[in-house]
Order: sequence, then structure tokens, then C-alpha cells
Amino acid sequence: MSEYRTTAAKPVLVAAFLDQIFGVDPVTGRVLWEHKQNGMGHSSTALLITPTAIYAATFSSIICLRYPTGELLWEAKTAVNGRATLLLEGDRLFVGKQGEIECFSVTGQSLWHNRFKGKGMGPVALGVPDNVAQSDDKD
Repeated sequence: MSEYRTTAAKPVLVAAFLDQIFGVDPVTGRVLWEHKQNGMGHSSTALLITPTAIYAATFSSIICLRYPTGELLWEAKTAVNGRATLLLEGDRLFVGKQGEIECFSVTGQSLWHNRFKGKGMGPVALGVPDNVAQSDDKD
């Protein structure tokens, strides 16, 4: 559940670990807001931040918070569990986990899921020209 303590002007530093996402004043280090995902403390959180949104992929879900206030806009389960790689291209958010890719609209609707059946499991790097997200397989 998010706590809104301020409507701080940009920039707000966004930090994530385990099942929590924080908005932090980059000058003072003061926590401005906090969002806690229930029961997700399995692995680290992948972040992708735009001027208006924070996309955060946890072990089994993806959420979208309003930037810079931390207000929850939407939440969706991912088709596969694990550490994520995120790539935003236009109005599509791509989530790579364990050798699989899922595509969401920026409003949280799951558009497609490709399991790459028979190709193996592992960290996923995603990219289109001038927009690449490398996998981070360290936990």
C-alpha cells in the first residue's frame, strides 16, 4: 500500500529492493513515499522510469506507479516467475523472464506471451534500434 507524504517536484529518486519501492528526495535522502508489494520478497525488482510512470517488475508481477508521486496506476501478474528485464517501446512494455517474453500495453493489459518452447531458460536481453535493455542475472 502506498503512503503519499508529498507531491514533490521532479526529480524524485526511485529505489527498489525486495518487495518495496521508495520515492526519495535526492537532496536530503528523505523517503517521500513507499509502495509495498505483498509477499514478493523473493528477488530484486527491475525498474523502468519515464517522465510520468514507474514500471516495476517483481518476482511474479508488474506494477505501474505514477511518477513522481508513487500512486498505484495498475498491477498485473506475469506469466512466468523470476528476475525481469524491462523494455518500453512506444505503447508496449516488454517483460523478459527465464527465457520467455511477455508484452503488456502501457495500461497493464497482457497482449501476448512467447515461451520460446524448447529453447531453454535464462536471463533475457531485449532490444530494438536505439533502445536496448541488457539482462541482469545477478541475484
